[in-house]
Amino acid sequence: MLAVGAFGGRRTRAILALITGALAITAGLAQQSPKTATPKFEVASIRPCNDAIPADRSGGTGSSPGRLTVNCGTVELLIRQAYVTYADGRLNRSGSVKIEGGPGWIHSEHYDINAKAEGSASREMMNGPMMQALLEERFNLRLHRETREIPVYALTVAKGGFRLRALPEGNCTPLDLTKPPALPDPSKKPPCRNDFSIVRKAGENGPISTLTATGLSLDLLATFLPAMVLDRPVINKTGMFGTFNFKLDFAPDETTNPIDPLIFTAIQDQLGLKLEPAKGPGEFLVIDHVEKPSEN
Repeated sequence: MLAVGAFGGRRTRAILALITGALAITAGLAQQSPKTATPKFEVASIRPCNDAIPADRSGGTGSSPGRLTVNCGTVELLIRQAYVTYADGRLNRSGSVKIEGGPGWIHSEHYDINAKAEGSASREMMNGPMMQALLEERFNLRLHRETREIPVYALTVAKGGFRLRALPEGNCTPLDLTKPPALPDPSKKPPCRNDFSIVRKAGENGPISTLTATGLSLDLLATFLPAMVLDRPVINKTGMFGTFNFKLDFAPDETTNPIDPLIFTAIQDQLGLKLEPAKGPGEFLVIDHVEKPSEN
C-alpha cells in the first residue's frame, strides 16, 4: 500500500492520484472483452477462369446465406468489393476510391471462387470482411489507404435555388444492409430504397438519358454521380439534408467519352444544383504486395 508522508504531502498526494488513475485504467483495459475475430470462410475453392469469358459472367457474383460464388472475377474487382463496396460488412455507396499498384495480372487474369461460411453469413459480410480475409490469406494481399488532394466537383445550389422538396421524415424504414432482406412487415413503413439508375433510349431528336433517383440524399447523389456519368469525385457542398425523388433527362453528346457534358446543364436547369470544378480529398487503395493464389 502507498502511504502519504507529512513532508511534501501535497505533491506526494498528487503523484499518488496519478498512479491510482493509471492503475484504474490498466485494470479497466484488462477487464475488456477480447476483440472479435474477423469471420472467415470455412471452405473456399479458387480456380483460374481460363476459358473464353462471356460478358454476362465476367465478375458476376451469386450468394445465398452462408455461400458465395464469384464467376471469372479479376483480383482488382475482388479488392474493390472487399475493401470499398462492402468494406465494413454493409453496402457502401463509394465508387470513387481508386486502386493503385500491383502487377498487371490483377486486371487481366480471372478467377472462379466458391466459398462456404459457417452459419448463414450475409452477402455483405461475405463480400466484405470475409473476402478481405480470403484475399490476405490466399493471395498474400497487403495494402494501405492514402488520402490525397485531387480534382473534384463541388455540388452547390444554383442561383435560381434548389427545385426539389424533401420527402417527409419517417416515410420509409431504413434498410439494415448487414442482414438478409426481411419479409414485408405491414406494421412498418415500406423500406427506404435509395435507388439510383440511368437508362438510355431513343428520342425524337436522338438518344436521351434519363437519370432517376428514389429516396436519395444529396450526399448519396454526390457519391453516385462519378460512377455513372462523371470523371471525378463529387463533394456535397449544398448544406442540405433530407431525401428526395427526382428524374433528370439530358441528351448525351455521343462523340464525347466517357463524360456527357450536358449533364451539367441538366442538373442546373432541372434540379437547381451546380457542379463546379474544385480541389478536395481523394481516397486511394495502394497495393503493397499480392501473389497468385495458393493451391486449393
